[in-house]
Amino acid sequence: MPALFVETDPADTPTPRFSTDPRPLLALISFGVAEPFGTQHPLTELIRGLKQTHRVDVGPLLTFYDRDVEDAEDAAKLDAAWQPAAALRDCVAAARAAIADDAALAALAASEPDLLALLAELEAMASAAGPGRIRLSFRLDDG
Repeated sequence: MPALFVETDPADTPTPRFSTDPRPLLALISFGVAEPFGTQHPLTELIRGLKQTHRVDVGPLLTFYDRDVEDAEDAAKLDAAWQPAAALRDCVAAARAAIADDAALAALAASEPDLLALLAELEAMASAAGPGRIRLSFRLDDG
């Protein structure tokens, strides 16, 4: 089963955990990466609306990598997924504000249960990381 992970650096606080299954958020960021290729999924359309209509820089939200490292290239890409926590916080806050102000985006977000709550939790995690760094990663099999 796919899993999404959030890590902070420095790791002064406990590892951030979502209160519910974060797979809807993983789906959003995965479809967001596919958006430039013209896919037609509601989550792709959500990312497209954030970018094109509301001019949200979704780059920080779409910065993630597979945590199962198989070689030096994977290790480098996973390390490159670290980003300033403030950038992710601001990105998610802007996305949440746009969704709240746009009924069409809200309807697209509603295609995934708990997505809005997960975005709020991710924003809080990034806020709690303060001036540190944050990294999103995934594992296709959380076993």
